[in-house]
Amino acid sequence: MSVFKTKCCYEFLISNVSKINTTVSVYSPPFATSHDMFWQLEFIPLSSEEPEHCAAFLYAIPNHEEANCTGLWTRRNALTAKIYLKNAKNNAYFKKQSVKMNSFSAKLSGWGWEAFFSKANLPDHVLIGVEFDRAEMGLVSQKWPLPSNPQLHEPVPQDLIKAWEGQLNNPTTSDCIFNVRGELIYANSAILSARSKYFEPLFKGKWLESDPTKQEYQHTILKEKRNIDSSISKYSHVIEVTDFHHQTFLEMLRFLYTNKVTFVEIGDSKVTPLDLFKIADKYLIDDLRQHAKSEIFKNLKIDDAAEFLFGTAWKYPELKEETMKYVVLNFVAVRQTSAFKNILADPSNYPSYAELLNELLAELFPATGSTESMNTGKSAKEEMI
Repeated sequence: MSVFKTKCCYEFLISNVSKINTTVSVYSPPFATSHDMFWQLEFIPLSSEEPEHCAAFLYAIPNHEEANCTGLWTRRNALTAKIYLKNAKNNAYFKKQSVKMNSFSAKLSGWGWEAFFSKANLPDHVLIGVEFDRAEMGLVSQKWPLPSNPQLHEPVPQDLIKAWEGQLNNPTTSDCIFNVRGELIYANSAILSARSKYFEPLFKGKWLESDPTKQEYQHTILKEKRNIDSSISKYSHVIEVTDFHHQTFLEMLRFLYTNKVTFVEIGDSKVTPLDLFKIADKYLIDDLRQHAKSEIFKNLKIDDAAEFLFGTAWKYPELKEETMKYVVLNFVAVRQTSAFKNILADPSNYPSYAELLNELLAELFPATGSTESMNTGKSAKEEMI
């Protein structure tokens, strides 16, 4: 059982606030209050719901146990947290407000305020942060600049990228093996630990995948199934991956090695932006997740929007928010698609159908009140159709 007793804070520098596309969200990298409890901050320079104010939210990133839970994530209740904004020049607080920690669940994974602070009173360089009064991690203070500006950095020489890429999936320079649905991928644990907060505790033996008994078992299985000789024993880590396709996992590792994003089609194998978003979300690779998210919405079409919202996007707060806006903005066209009509006709395949329909009605018909409409499924569908 975890003991939450220490104080820690994470804050992020946001520069040129006035030049950021005002209603676009800026997300922090994931951060942790324990080895299996992760969070993320969202900052919106100009709230779409509260004009002339900026918005601030704290999101809980579900771990494996929470992802399979439909109720409250009670372990998070033990923490206390406050979101704040500060002047980056003198560290003076603009605002600090307590988060309702007993509200996080699969249905409500974020908490914050649309009208957090007046946009007009913000300087061009601000710090957004969260302070945890009770946490499992030690006393820390982390600062990162957000968002990063690739134009400020010198391009990485291509020969250097090729050199690093040559180390990926190279058995002679690797110390770990990923058995991805029967396909082996070789990698270096030091590189992965430096590039992902997921892999660092994994390779330090803090997670189940690194349990010595399981490692020995994985070595034995690989020898039997793949007829691999005793040289397999030289690898310190053997990890089985069952929830992603081999090519998707390889492209994720390629990004960690080279910082290049590749959406590829090789034979029957297709690595989509959504594939990379999901794997980046699991392995806490914020840059890759943002690249994939951008590609997802660049390719989102009217015909796909409803199915994407009700079938996938609802599981991820940042995808859900942007997709909901897209559906509302294009609802006249979306409501005529066969995908949307099929969802209304048979909602049983969509776990969050009722909640999403309620939110959609609230956005489309705020004056009538979505709660009354949701009292009868028939009246809700009639309003939509």
